[in-house]
Amino acid sequence: MNKKISVREQIKLMLLWKDISLSRLVRKLNIIHNTNFSHSNLSQKLLKGTIKFEEVVEIADLLGYNVVFKERENWEDWEEK
Repeated sequence: MNKKISVREQIKLMLLWKDISLSRLVRKLNIIHNTNFSHSNLSQKLLKGTIKFEEVVEIADLLGYNVVFKERENWEDWEEK
């Protein structure tokens, strides 16, 4: 059985793999968007699971990753038969 990984865990892994801190990511996002969000703000979004999909895609892009939807081979149709 595949363990489902949370968005928070996935982003933390991507940061670890790139050797980039969450604080550094927040600084980069603030520069791009001309905002003044804090490390705590992003951390809370990740902890509460309230981060938007668009934000996740942007973070993945900044870290050099693509978000890909791939159809599973073992998917079963859920229509009633």
